[in-house]
Amino acid sequence: MRTVEELPGPAPAPLVGNALQFRRDRLAFLTMCAQEHGDAVAFRVGPAALVLLSHPEAVRELLTVKQHEVTKGPVLQRARVMLGDGLLTSEGEAHRHDRRLLQTAFSRQRVARYAHEMLDVAADRTASWAPGRALDLHAETVRTTLTVAGRTLFGTRLDDDVALVSGALRDVLSAYGLLTLPMAGVLLRLPPGRRRVRRGTAALDTLTARLVAERAEHPGTGDDLLSVLLEGTDRRHARDQVVTMLLAGHETTANALAFAGHLLATHPSVQDRVAAEVLEVCGVGGQPSVEDLERLPLTRATLSEALRLYPPSWAMGRQAQVPTQVGDVEVPAGTVLLASQWVVHRDPRWWPEPDSFDPGRFLPPAPDRPRFAFFPFGGGTRQCIGAAFAWTEGVLTLATILARWRLGDVPARRLTLDPLLTLRPRDGVWVLPEPRVAA
Repeated sequence: MRTVEELPGPAPAPLVGNALQFRRDRLAFLTMCAQEHGDAVAFRVGPAALVLLSHPEAVRELLTVKQHEVTKGPVLQRARVMLGDGLLTSEGEAHRHDRRLLQTAFSRQRVARYAHEMLDVAADRTASWAPGRALDLHAETVRTTLTVAGRTLFGTRLDDDVALVSGALRDVLSAYGLLTLPMAGVLLRLPPGRRRVRRGTAALDTLTARLVAERAEHPGTGDDLLSVLLEGTDRRHARDQVVTMLLAGHETTANALAFAGHLLATHPSVQDRVAAEVLEVCGVGGQPSVEDLERLPLTRATLSEALRLYPPSWAMGRQAQVPTQVGDVEVPAGTVLLASQWVVHRDPRWWPEPDSFDPGRFLPPAPDRPRFAFFPFGGGTRQCIGAAFAWTEGVLTLATILARWRLGDVPARRLTLDPLLTLRPRDGVWVLPEPRVAA
């Protein structure tokens, strides 16, 4: 058994610990910690002790066995000032109540009904692309998934609010760097961070107030998420859940789709194989249906590989509420434990040639790897409630794109990653679409 003080790790600087290294390049820092110091690594951000757990068994234990002994990490706790007490930030009985309340909106039967809207939106959006003109695929997938979220989860059209929501989320997500630092509460009250956070929060408040008011005035069918919220909670709490779903319900799927498009554009031979599967199902320019999901295993595997290489949820933090033990580490109360999808998903023990793009990893026969070597949606009772929604939307949207377009690379516009609350592209994902033609 080891104590946190006995764990290996990078040498901390006086006062700030490893905060500057982490802030400079979060992904590279966590990768270095695991590669150089092993499966349990201690480092410091200011006075706070953090432990990075990189073995799938320790991740499983943290997210499932020990889930009632830990809460969300400090970053999400501090994010309450922007996100409120939605499903992403709530704890204990409040979280269990909210999850039960929202579960009906994400049932398998409901998601199958949502699929028709997903397909219609994807078809409309891709029909507007201009052949041979470079486009920002991330901007397109954001517009697509936000429109879908509006129609399915909120029973309204957000088509004209894309710029507002995108700008607001960009402002809110920009606070991530401050949220990771000691005295984050003080720093968020100082300009310019304060101005961006307030601007983003105010824009989201205005939008959610409008959605809630519209639904209260026009109940509609009463079976969408917003109707469920208004029946089961007050308007302020409904606001917090809507903001959370705007972030989790479209941002992460949009990012995953954009990264998948980037990988296919830069690996044309893989794209040809995936497109061949899609064309066999629905033909050139055709459209898949929800019944075709089982007939698109390589398309789903491609999305899985994108989630492995570029996980929108790139690290998960938990804070021990009582003294506990994870693996062979004694963990004092208050210690922050990290499990990083970015690190575990690229571990060569579970993923040979981990930096290469190979959707075949997710096709039968499946290799014998630990369950939590791949955990893009988390695990335990806090696993993403919308996982089935995301898989359905992701596979159907990707298939719709490939049935109509061949995605080319734009070498002048390289992918740059921005690991904030989600892993997103900093300057877009640029591709060159060319129409597919019948053989």
